[in-house]
Amino acid sequence: MRFFKLLLLFIFISGCATMTYIELDDRYGFSNPIHRSNVTTITPQQSELFHNQVRPILENRCIVCHGCYDAPCQLKMESIAGIERGANKTVVYDGARLQAIPVTNIQGNPKTIDQWRNEEFYPVLNERQQSPQANLASSLMYQMLQLKRNNPLPDEVILSKAFDVSLNRQQECPTIDEFKHYQENNPLGGMPYALPNLPDDEYQQLTLWLAEGAKMPAPTAPSATELVMVEKWETFLNGDSKKEQLVGRYLYEHLYLANLYFDASQQSFFNIVRSKTPPTQAVQIITTRRPFEDPNVERVYYRLQKKQATVLAKRHMPYRFDLAKLTRYKALFFSPDYTVEKLPGYKLKYASNPFITFQALPLESRYRFLLDEAQFSIMNFIKGPVCRGQIALNVIEDQFWVAFENPENIDMFGINKFLVEHSKLLQFPAATSSSVLSILDWREYASRQKEYVAAKKAFIESLDLRAGNIDLDLIWSGENNPNAALTIFRHFDSASVVKGFVGKPPKSAWVIGYPLLERIHYLLVAGFDVYGDVAHQLKTRLYMDFLRMEGESAFLMLLPQKVRKETHDLWYRETSSDVNDYNFLANFADLPDSGIEYQTDQPQAELYQLLKEHTATTHNNSHQLTSSINDYKFKRLENLTGESVSLLPEVSFVVVNDSNTSQVFTLLRNSAHSNVAHLFAEKKRRLQAEDTLTVARGAIGTYPKAFFNISQQEVAEFIVAIENMKTKDDYFNLKSRYAVRRTNTDFWTFSDKLHQQLNNDQGIEFGLLDYNRLENK
Repeated sequence: MRFFKLLLLFIFISGCATMTYIELDDRYGFSNPIHRSNVTTITPQQSELFHNQVRPILENRCIVCHGCYDAPCQLKMESIAGIERGANKTVVYDGARLQAIPVTNIQGNPKTIDQWRNEEFYPVLNERQQSPQANLASSLMYQMLQLKRNNPLPDEVILSKAFDVSLNRQQECPTIDEFKHYQENNPLGGMPYALPNLPDDEYQQLTLWLAEGAKMPAPTAPSATELVMVEKWETFLNGDSKKEQLVGRYLYEHLYLANLYFDASQQSFFNIVRSKTPPTQAVQIITTRRPFEDPNVERVYYRLQKKQATVLAKRHMPYRFDLAKLTRYKALFFSPDYTVEKLPGYKLKYASNPFITFQALPLESRYRFLLDEAQFSIMNFIKGPVCRGQIALNVIEDQFWVAFENPENIDMFGINKFLVEHSKLLQFPAATSSSVLSILDWREYASRQKEYVAAKKAFIESLDLRAGNIDLDLIWSGENNPNAALTIFRHFDSASVVKGFVGKPPKSAWVIGYPLLERIHYLLVAGFDVYGDVAHQLKTRLYMDFLRMEGESAFLMLLPQKVRKETHDLWYRETSSDVNDYNFLANFADLPDSGIEYQTDQPQAELYQLLKEHTATTHNNSHQLTSSINDYKFKRLENLTGESVSLLPEVSFVVVNDSNTSQVFTLLRNSAHSNVAHLFAEKKRRLQAEDTLTVARGAIGTYPKAFFNISQQEVAEFIVAIENMKTKDDYFNLKSRYAVRRTNTDFWTFSDKLHQQLNNDQGIEFGLLDYNRLENK
């Protein structure tokens, strides 16, 4: 029966495909728009069809480009709400805009279709008179698919300049009324853009679905088991005492981006939201630009909502929220003896400063909460508010290791008292208005930073530290927690953080304590506005310089006093004198010598090894190469530096196929710079001769630029080919032999197998990759 319906449909389509939208508009009375929700009902059979046949196509062919904030034309297709909302011509990532734009994030933004239309979002589905012919003629989605169908990719290995796949390409965002003009001027602009056409059966399935009204089911309700957990958590988060309310607020402001899960086997996620209503009533979401802004209600309630969107790797931050975690929170925040006399308000100047807002909560409890899931805590600024983070991310090296200060030292050293006395010095850019003139606030931040550095130096000197005090006891060993050792990779405008010290020893490292970890969150996550103006973005980037220097200087303190300056100078080559005015090392280099007994004239390398051993219980990680045959072969590539490495893209996935299994490796180009202390002219600071390569097991990175698909027998020659690369032609030849380019006719087959492999390997951490960065080389 279904085949018969498809046959009739395509006979019908073939007879009307050349009719223009204007002709159909006059004939079918499209001048009276009606909402799809008023004309579509869905049967259980249609709901099952959507979930089992339509949704997989949308996920694996559409969402891999139309997800995250930088989805072309803001068409975010990872949720039904996003598809219904449609597209918008405004570019979210605009580093030059002089005024902030309205928040258009879907999560936690319960606007109606009318409200989205008033904000210039236009439909990609037919919202007018419903009939199979009208549903196709008035569907921008169908028109884009058909345009690609009629104009497939040219038979060429490298796409011509007719295709713009550059990161900052100009967007073409036609409405259905503008589509005729668009197709005349962009015959190769159909969807999927600059990728192979959909397989016939998938195109037919989507066409049938669109012709029948593109019916989509209602949100999936939580299961009975999930509702039990929701009730337990909402009861905990919404206690009536001041202490309970303050704890609930602290947890919300740190977990609002998390994909919470109760059981890894259920593959179901929840988000925590602020609501006007208590747990006994339906959720009424409070929408604000930032999580700490005034909710304008007498009492805020923290509620859990089941996530309805497809999981995207770029935005996926899974966070275990089971009964063991609930017990842990109770122990952290309610076992210590303290009181909360008064709840803090929401005045922006203070609400944006966690050292003021949450001053009543025990400092060690806050720090241990962040350390328990340190990868998640760091991941927030990498996967949270940004999908294009060049401005925020060119402040960090391409590869560095992170260790953490020992939480047991907080009470011993009186850190809480120090933070209370100097909390006003730690004000963030989010505390000021979002206007161009507010860039002048930067001078005030710089002045406060100098004062904070001076106060911290005086504080450390007051501790009367001796050389024996500055040793590995200052570093958190992890206590069997794998979050104690992290590696961060920058991929130009995106980044990744993984557990363990991955790759060869990096150029630099950070040691992070509570004040720094909290400042990173409130600067780059809770306080960052992706829809903000250029002033906000610049202030955030400049402020982050302080935090990087603080983390690096804490690491340098563990080195012998005599090498601290020369090591720092290597990291900050070609910097202006102004940079040193704000760094910690200039003030701390003369503090007591390290108590670590170094044995060689390479103390930094020794320190890296000591940190590995110190966090030995945490260092067994899934990304580190092992002694297996394939790993041993790939490990050779980590000795490469310079031109061979610089020819590779930032992130490449290599799939090695055996007769029965496949294994995924990631090649990560670590681009070297003379320094990362300046905002502009990054190309001038590039040191390609010092580029290095990290080879990791599994997938690291959510925006792959190149795919390689090789057999077990080809591993050795593939490695030799990379080692021998000298020119761009060599890289072209490497890809011609081993790559799956975006023009490859088997691209979608490879993509499906890769996603299935990653799903099997990653489990609860799996999310769909984003193909917006795939290169055309």
